[in-house]
Amino acid sequence: MRYYIITKVVSIKDFLTQYANNVPSRWHTPGHKGNLNSLDLTELVCDSDLEKFIASAENNVASAYGVKKINFLTNGSSIGIKAVILTSVGDILCFKGCHQAIQEGAELAKVKAIEFDTGLTDNGLPIVATAKTIADALKKHPNVKAVYVESPDYYGRVVDKAVIDTIKKAGKFVFVDSAHGAHLAFSDRLKGLCLAPLADATNLSAHKTLDAYTQTAYLAINSESLFASVDTALKNLGTTSPNYMLMASLESAVESAIKYDYEQLYQDCIWFKNQVPCLTNDDFTRLVVDANALGTNGKKLTQKLIQKNIYAEKFTDRYVVFIATPHETRKDFDALANAIKNYDKP
Repeated sequence: MRYYIITKVVSIKDFLTQYANNVPSRWHTPGHKGNLNSLDLTELVCDSDLEKFIASAENNVASAYGVKKINFLTNGSSIGIKAVILTSVGDILCFKGCHQAIQEGAELAKVKAIEFDTGLTDNGLPIVATAKTIADALKKHPNVKAVYVESPDYYGRVVDKAVIDTIKKAGKFVFVDSAHGAHLAFSDRLKGLCLAPLADATNLSAHKTLDAYTQTAYLAINSESLFASVDTALKNLGTTSPNYMLMASLESAVESAIKYDYEQLYQDCIWFKNQVPCLTNDDFTRLVVDANALGTNGKKLTQKLIQKNIYAEKFTDRYVVFIATPHETRKDFDALANAIKNYDKP
């Protein structure tokens, strides 16, 4: 059925905008009736039209990432993790210190999430897993059905593609927690680090590094044997009232990322890393400042920066982590570098 208020729609946001502009009398949810935000809509009587645009948007995003299928998630990347674990039909192997959603997913699926320890580097961070690390862990736990790999991690470090090959050769599902890697596919310098095209399933938190609202994410699926079961798991775990405004931001986030100048961001990040001591990593957009090299620790440096109205993503005993996106300008980088170098001054 085609409703007269909806014409010439080319995106989810277009649909919502036309609805907002043409429907003054809303006798449906949400209870604020558009007064909080006119685009905040869900479960409309003309959903059949909107479903077409959502499906089209998901296909476009799948093409951008080079994967077979994308599911838009409006209640976080965590639900994507839990959904794929529910499809694994068996125990999974994961890194020590993995995201809590993996253990929660295993509990829901009534399977074990078996953690293996890669050890620590000299600077106190977990050692990034290698193909040998994975192979050794699989020898100890040959009956697992899948391996959950984190790449990139919070510190901008990625696992080598040989890790993926090792897991596949062992006949296990490859699941990648790439919550911090939604942007990798859109920079010529980073796209080779994106594991979504290689893994059976990958969760990508769009809201972490792209222009998408908080609580939005993509779940990329390449294994066709998982398509139906993942859809069922998401249905069972998710809401019957998805926020269409969040879906619109998932669609537009990739459109924006394709247009952004990541080369300029690269130049700015490299400039910053030449000004301030940072951890050497793979993802240039992740700025991991070495507080110890500045004569302090991560907590103290973070607190000093807060006094200057600068807020970091996280800190450890040694490091303070900052996330850079194309929204930062050289002026922003300069201000941050100066604040860090002069952290002990009023």
